[in-house]
This record gives sequence, structure tokens and C-alpha cells, in this order.
Amino acid sequence: MVPLTYSASPPPSDADLRRLSAQTAGELQSVCRDHGWALHITAGEPANGSAYVQFPPLRVDVAQEIVAGLRRLLNNRCAECTAIKRRRAQAIRDKDMTTAAAAATAMGRHQRAVH
Repeated sequence: MVPLTYSASPPPSDADLRRLSAQTAGELQSVCRDHGWALHITAGEPANGSAYVQFPPLRVDVAQEIVAGLRRLLNNRCAECTAIKRRRAQAIRDKDMTTAAAAATAMGRHQRAVH
């Protein structure tokens, strides 16, 4: 998920922020449910032009599971990303700029398609 950035256009309305909060809370609730985490996540009230979601108090074991799951997610690399990075790194070491450029293009396509 990408943080909201605002241009010179008018800031989002409270209704837009409430809609964003509800959508995000629903997505987060779904991901937690898929991982077996029994959490109740609700949309928060907009404040200072930002949207929020709310967690009720969490049991420590549930919070620890979430932390462990997020660490695994952030530390595990996609096998295809790793393979492309290795090919590109080897091509650069071999001074094969054609293959390095092709690997960079492949990474861009893979990122857009999969991630």
C-alpha cells in the first residue's frame, strides 16, 4: 500500500477519508483473517486530513504473531526477483551491459506484473 500524497488540488473530504479508512480496515481485516489472526479492525475518524484505522487492545501473543509475520514478509525475497538480481549482478561483473540492461527491464516487468 502506498501512502497518500496530495498535490495542489483540494484536500480530500472527510467522506473520502472515511471511505479510504473503511476500505483499508477491510483489507487489513481480510489479511489478518487469512493468517489466522482474530482481530477486529475498524475505520477511524478522519483527523488533520488523514485517514485512520483502529485496533482494539491486542493480546500480546497475537501482537507477537503479527510482528513475526511481518518480519517474515519483509525479510523473504521473491525467488524470481532474487534470480533476476543475480543475473544482473553477474552481467555487471562480466561487463555485459546488454544482459544487465535486459535484466533491469525484466525486473521492471516482473515488479509490475507480480508485485
